[in-house]
Amino acid sequence: MARQGVWQLQKLILNYCEFSGSSRGARVFVEKLWPEFTAGNPQLDATLHVHPGRHPNLTAQYLNGRVRTVGLRNEDPDEIMRQAILLRSSTGRKAALQVKTRQVSRNPSIQGPWTPAVQDALKQKQPLGA
Repeated sequence: MARQGVWQLQKLILNYCEFSGSSRGARVFVEKLWPEFTAGNPQLDATLHVHPGRHPNLTAQYLNGRVRTVGLRNEDPDEIMRQAILLRSSTGRKAALQVKTRQVSRNPSIQGPWTPAVQDALKQKQPLGA
């Protein structure tokens, strides 16, 4: 993602194995989609690393120094392209905490503040309204 005209992703590294089954999608991605991806992103230093016997992954290095790694084990080439675009489009910042909405129920809670009447009702085992 570009912030004030500067792309935040500096380097994208694709690690894969040339013979393992879990890297099959990564090998197809390298053959068919990688040249298209690198040509469409000239601002990006995109490199390939062969790691024999290891599962494939994408490693992204951002301007702020953060490094994000995404595992690509048994993924198809389209999913790998989606992950590469997602890494390119993110800023490299930590994910902010999501503000959760309060849970609303149709049935109001029977729990409430404690009062002396509650304790008396529990001792006598009778409803509070009586």
